[in-house]
Amino acid sequence: MNVLIVYKNNPQAHQLANELSDELLTRGIRVIAERCDDMTEADQAPADLVFVLGGDGTLLQAARCFAGAGTPIIGVNLGTVGFLSSIEPESLQFYLDAIMRQEYDLEARIMIDAAVTRDDQVLYQGTALNDVVLRSRASHTILVELMIDGKPHTTYRGDGIICATPTGSTAYSFSAGGPVIDTGLEALVITPICSHLSSSRSLVVSASSRLTLELYSDYSTDLVVDGQEELPLLKGDLVQIERSSLVTNLLRLQQVSSLERINHLRGSSKLDVRPYRC
Repeated sequence: MNVLIVYKNNPQAHQLANELSDELLTRGIRVIAERCDDMTEADQAPADLVFVLGGDGTLLQAARCFAGAGTPIIGVNLGTVGFLSSIEPESLQFYLDAIMRQEYDLEARIMIDAAVTRDDQVLYQGTALNDVVLRSRASHTILVELMIDGKPHTTYRGDGIICATPTGSTAYSFSAGGPVIDTGLEALVITPICSHLSSSRSLVVSASSRLTLELYSDYSTDLVVDGQEELPLLKGDLVQIERSSLVTNLLRLQQVSSLERINHLRGSSKLDVRPYRC
């Protein structure tokens, strides 16, 4: 069995990566450990399982690297929220045997592809697990037209617009007032950011929908993919978003819904947070 350990660039994650590597090596498992800063999709060695030691940002980066191979990913939460993580670091040793015996469930999380076209030339193509965002860099509202399956739907005026997967519905979209979408649903949510019109609300569409966002403003605007990849946009640019053929396989030891997770963070319910932050 080949295991890859990807860890956040901080002392706690580095130490945990070393401890996990030593433990796996004693079990006769081949292990490679590397910092997330050094991880690229092009140079990844084949792996049967990826441990991600870090927060949601680290896991998002790993998801884009390993979606093409379909490699199962387990997140060990060393971040603040840990929506995408399965366990806490203090529980890793407790569940390691079960993980090695493959006594877990896999969730295939849908992803979205984004392409930017300018003057009929494709400038950018990328894939996201959480979201694709158009947002203003200036203290001005921007104008974005939304087309669904080639048909004009509405025009948003505000600080920007978010297109999120069910996984990403608990991230930026939720902060902007969007709904939480169950990760088992095949849907996308479109949420305006600080919309100029109070009537502009989030929109939930089928994951099979083809979305086109056209920028109609001269103000500085960025395309942001999973909060990590950025591209400056110009007036007239088209951003096309559709469901990706790739998925992220997240390893789960216990099913905890996003709503339960949010309620726990609010302090309105109790979860068994000793082994889990799902």
